[in-house]
Amino acid sequence: MDFGKTGQQSERSSRATAPGAPPRLFRWSSPAAGPRHDATPVLSGPGSPLRPCENGPMAADQFVLDSELRDRLSFQTLLADLSSSFINLPPDEVDHEIEDALRRVCELVGIDFAVLWQWSSDDPDVVRPTHIHPSEEGLQIPEPLDQSHYPWVVQQMVDGSVIALSSLDELPAAAAVDRESALLSGIKSTLCLPLEVGGGPPVGALAFNTVRAEHDWPDILVQRLQLVAHVFSNALSRKRHELSLRESEERLALAVDSAGAGLWTLEFSTGVFWTTERGRAIFGYSPDEILSIERFQTSVHPDDWGAVREAIEHSARTGDPVHVDYRILLPGGGVRWISSHGRSRFSSDGEPEHLMGISIDINERKVREEALRTSQARLAAGAELAGLAHYEVDFDDGSMYFDDRLRDLCGVPPDREGGLQALEFWLEHLHPDDAPQVMDLRDRLHDGRLERLSFEYRYLHPDRGETWIHHLAGVARRDATGRAVQTFGVFRDITERKLTEEQMRDLSRRLIGAHEEERALLARELHDDVSQRLAALAIDVGRAEAAAPDTPQEQAMRRIREGLVSLSEDIHALAYQLHPSVLEELGLAEALRAECERRLRQGMLDLSLEIGPLPAAIGRDAALCLFRVAQEALNNVIRHSGAGAAEVALRQMNGGLLLAVRDEGAGFDPAKPGSGRHLGLASMGERVRLANGTLDIESAPGRGTSVIAWLPVDGEAP
Repeated sequence: MDFGKTGQQSERSSRATAPGAPPRLFRWSSPAAGPRHDATPVLSGPGSPLRPCENGPMAADQFVLDSELRDRLSFQTLLADLSSSFINLPPDEVDHEIEDALRRVCELVGIDFAVLWQWSSDDPDVVRPTHIHPSEEGLQIPEPLDQSHYPWVVQQMVDGSVIALSSLDELPAAAAVDRESALLSGIKSTLCLPLEVGGGPPVGALAFNTVRAEHDWPDILVQRLQLVAHVFSNALSRKRHELSLRESEERLALAVDSAGAGLWTLEFSTGVFWTTERGRAIFGYSPDEILSIERFQTSVHPDDWGAVREAIEHSARTGDPVHVDYRILLPGGGVRWISSHGRSRFSSDGEPEHLMGISIDINERKVREEALRTSQARLAAGAELAGLAHYEVDFDDGSMYFDDRLRDLCGVPPDREGGLQALEFWLEHLHPDDAPQVMDLRDRLHDGRLERLSFEYRYLHPDRGETWIHHLAGVARRDATGRAVQTFGVFRDITERKLTEEQMRDLSRRLIGAHEEERALLARELHDDVSQRLAALAIDVGRAEAAAPDTPQEQAMRRIREGLVSLSEDIHALAYQLHPSVLEELGLAEALRAECERRLRQGMLDLSLEIGPLPAAIGRDAALCLFRVAQEALNNVIRHSGAGAAEVALRQMNGGLLLAVRDEGAGFDPAKPGSGRHLGLASMGERVRLANGTLDIESAPGRGTSVIAWLPVDGEAP
């Protein structure tokens, strides 16, 4: 009869047959079916009725007895053939052998068709016909069935009960659904046998059905067909196990090959290794070489053999796994690192039998590890010399690693070291004036606008007060949105350097101030003394010239007077260069105009000047700085560029003043300036740096030069 399995296959009914006990046999007699003759020979099918013997009752009884003996002998012969045919049968041939066995059983017993059903692995509500034998063509081949078509039969199979029905009328009232399904299938009689292995829950059922006529199922026949079902159950179970084992072996082989590992077994009784071809290749053994423990010892580096031997002996004594890394000596010279892992197996009396394991070539890994250790040692030494403090932050698991240097540099107390508390402590102690800039850079790094950053800021150490930190940071890993989830960086205490730089700036500022004072003093001396004395001499010479008209002395006096006037003008210009009084009196814009006009009068350079709106107030130091930069830049144009024209621009920009001096001259490589130009650039750079500004030199050979200086200046445009 066609049937399916319940969704709770593993939960067998309390009525299920206990392991080893004969299954329950269900028979029902229908009053309408009339009496049945259980004495009918087992092998007499519907087409072979038994004729009574003409020699009387005794002869008839003897005939029946002889027939039963022949039947039993035939079935025992069939059963012996079936049992022997499944011994050592490859898994791929089990299905064909079962279907052939079904054919032989159906032909011997006189059954129309037999179906072996198995529970579906992908749908618990479906049973599938996996092996079928119809006795003749034209019979309907069963399809996979939903268990709801045969709920009563399914429950009997789950309970491990046998169903023997000579007629569908023998079905109980609880099997009304099953009876309708069987009628639709044309079944007249059925025998359903659960397929069990080792007393476990049924894995399927074996159904013998008739569709041409009703069939009796004597107990002896049921018992014999149960033996057939057991043969099939064991064969299918062995097939599943062997296929599973084969799949496991294939997976193991694939995994071993992928890992480049060699499998091996050491027999303790003989001291001989078995190993795969891959294992021989790893150790450099030939394919036909006998691998004894002594041969293996010659392969192991002498310095490592003690650890290897101890690992093997310890596993043989205790059963603990073997995990050992060691070097082997290669046949062609050199060494190779090997990692071996294994476990001992023991006999029933506790004696070690063999050690089974794998070996992997880890030489490349060891080389990388050694290189990494060397690199780490160098890095640690460099970090020690440079005073670098290291940290890593993992926002996924909320943890932070940092070394002792960072702990000391930031003054992190012991109770603030867990989780991200050290990070929070650092944020809390940023200098208030620098914290906004630090947080902005940190946000840009975290959201992906920056990949690396380097910046300096002040930090309020809980014990040492204000310190300076140079901070380098980067991102090790980001999430799918690009947000940083793991960052790293180094700190360096630059407080001493900052103090030294401040002292140097103060010294430079004082030197420049002293220089300007000396220039102003010299300019006053030239203007107030030398220039006046030259003027007096020119007047005296002029008088002498007037006293000797039309004489050679007059011409001589005229040349002297003109020379004195020219010398006086040069001294006046020198005094202006040394200290432009117009800068103090009229401001930066007028001083630049005067400087450009003076150079135009000299005829050395064609200049254009552009001055935009300027702040109402410009500090003396800033004005002097920009004026000196303009002076030096114009001097460089005249001395080095070969250009006949230049442009000077002064405007307000980004909260400060921007001065630009451009020419279309010869240009130069800013990385390799000439000696004279280098001194001028250094002077401009130092002045701008002391004024907290920036100086950019844009130039290339043959492409002119631009000198751009920017200084922060408070004030608004008028």
